[in-house]
Amino acid sequence: ASSMLKLIHADLYKTFHRAYFFLLTAVVSALCVVMVFALRGGEAGNWSAAVSLGAMLLSYPVFLLPMLTQIIYAEEFRDHTLKNTMSYGTGRTVLYLSKWLTVIILGVVMTAVVLAFYFGSTALVLTRDSAFRWELVREFFVRLSAACAVYVAAISMSVFFIQLLNKSTLAIFLYYGCFYLSDLILKLLHLDKGIDYLLKTQISAIAGNPLSNLQTPVVISLVTMAIFFLAGIVFFRKEDFS
Repeated sequence: ASSMLKLIHADLYKTFHRAYFFLLTAVVSALCVVMVFALRGGEAGNWSAAVSLGAMLLSYPVFLLPMLTQIIYAEEFRDHTLKNTMSYGTGRTVLYLSKWLTVIILGVVMTAVVLAFYFGSTALVLTRDSAFRWELVREFFVRLSAACAVYVAAISMSVFFIQLLNKSTLAIFLYYGCFYLSDLILKLLHLDKGIDYLLKTQISAIAGNPLSNLQTPVVISLVTMAIFFLAGIVFFRKEDFS
């Protein structure tokens, strides 16, 4: 466990001493603030509308996740440092797990910052309407918690692809293709039943279904996460880094 913590610490140290992560977080936070200002003055320029919009936006973080994976892995592939890390006696499973957890930690940090900007600007700029209840905020965070199952599954998929291809840019395109186009491919192959089990379907359900119906999408997402995570570990343990 201590070697894993050291690896995570080293990756986070590197990330927080580069501009890319802060730039990405700043751009997304700024977009949220711009969106809140765009709501001002219209019918949706109030707290309850902004919270409802927040739930509708839950599918967007999926687009950013491979960029976080890229932050952790791009340098490793460019400088061939994975082999060096393993030469110090670090187990492959521990190394894989540390990278996976580091991407998740970056996702949590980014989410916290972006939400602070979104809800902070909402509180300052928009009006508190009579329809607003704190229950709406609680509902949003229940949906966000459920969506985290999709996010972690998407991270597992992204990490798996980047290991599989050893090319971070190509892995990003494969990730986007797999996430956003799988339903079209299944339709073309007349395998419509499979669409029910895609991550894209689960995030839509989590954003829009009644709260009592979130269990199935969460379970499907966790199973998907387990499949990609285990496949990633198996592949990583066999991969040749010479």
